[in-house]
Amino acid sequence: MDKVALYARSDIGLVRTNNEDSYFTDVARGLAIVADGMGGHNAGEVASKLTVDTLSERVQVSNSIWPFGRTARERDCIVQAIHLANQRVRKAAAQDTALAGMGTTIVALWIRGRRAHIAHVGDSRIYRYRKGGLVQLTRDHSWASDEAAMRNVLTRAIGAEENVEVDHRLLDIVAGDVFLLCSDGLTRPVPDETIVTTLRESPKGDEASARLIDIAREKGAPDNVTVVLAYC
Repeated sequence: MDKVALYARSDIGLVRTNNEDSYFTDVARGLAIVADGMGGHNAGEVASKLTVDTLSERVQVSNSIWPFGRTARERDCIVQAIHLANQRVRKAAAQDTALAGMGTTIVALWIRGRRAHIAHVGDSRIYRYRKGGLVQLTRDHSWASDEAAMRNVLTRAIGAEENVEVDHRLLDIVAGDVFLLCSDGLTRPVPDETIVTTLRESPKGDEASARLIDIAREKGAPDNVTVVLAYC
């Protein structure tokens, strides 16, 4: 399969005073990551960036060591990298009172040949758009505390506990698949029906990611909004 095409955008939204989302894309390695940080002052963006940096560094190193097809090692690599990120976030929070209680979600897509590794913690999401249909590939680790305000309480996050459970899936890729990684700044105000319509009607690439951000802003953008699109 040819190299994946990646398009990413992040927006502060209309309510927040800073952007605590972080993302990373690497076309050569087929890697995309989105993290949605939380915590007082700038702690959320510290947690999200530390997590994204840890995961991207570990996966990039493994890509230079292993050939395609070593699926078990690839799975272990991405899951263990998220565990390491959890340790680093907790250590940083323990060493600096200004960072106490910080945490982040994480969603990662790692394309290896005709397969894709998906790993996540929290309520950021990965969708797959295929032949006009949209499927959510991740399960939110959260519960609704106030549906009217669309507020969710995370049941699992990087930095929250000493040990974190990481969800992992391995999927086959069909030519033409589009993967959407996003923070809940998109999915809280924008329903799935609008997302699928936007992907169906927008030109491939940066225009689609820009349109999704614009729609979130049109609907009030109560949180930071980050979108990564991977075209296979």
